[in-house]
Amino acid sequence: MASTLKPLVPLPPPSQPVVDAGGRMNKDWYLYLKELDRHLREVEERATAGGL
Repeated sequence: MASTLKPLVPLPPPSQPVVDAGGRMNKDWYLYLKELDRHLREVEERATAGGL
């Protein structure tokens, strides 16, 4: 059975710091972590519903 989960967005380059010198999170990392959170929540919902 094929998965309908969307693939994750690519991981930002390791050379990019997660937090900049001003203490703010890097935009690429923020978007990646936001998408990772959405992905994991979808997996959790499917597992709870028995749909994986």
